Amino acid sequence: MGHYESFFITSAGASAAILGLLVVAVTVVNADDENPTTRELRTVLAGSAFVALVDIFLVSMVALTGGSVVFALSSLAMATVGLLATRRLIPRARQAGNFAPGFRARELNILFASLSAVVYPVQLGLAVALLANTQSAALQRALVLVIVALYCSALGRAWVVTGISRRG
Repeated sequence: MGHYESFFITSAGASAAILGLLVVAVTVVNADDENPTTRELRTVLAGSAFVALVDIFLVSMVALTGGSVVFALSSLAMATVGLLATRRLIPRARQAGNFAPGFRARELNILFASLSAVVYPVQLGLAVALLANTQSAALQRALVLVIVALYCSALGRAWVVTGISRRG
């Protein structure tokens, strides 16, 4: 795990910064729009980005405190949180119209929801596998790549959140 120390330090700092920027961005874009539908669209997307960034932040921070067991346990815990959040956010996104035909970001929103439905179970499975085989460099690397996937997802969602008003 020592060779990932720099990654985790950088990841913890970057995710904390992006979390702060996401909160500011949502506040600013929602202040400019009184449309409750658009605000709900943003809230759902921002919520899912927030969950991914909190996952990244906590896993990265906790992984710095110990070896592969700590990394696996933090990944297991955050994958569970991610799954529970996804279970709540996907129906809310559907009700908000994020998946509605004609919504310009529909395909992207379906991709984001699908990514959440895949990444968190993968993270959970890899964490369990790493707990069973704590010396596996391949499992450690795979869990690090899950963090990269979560970054991609969170940044994409944040981008859509800040651009919804331009998309109608």
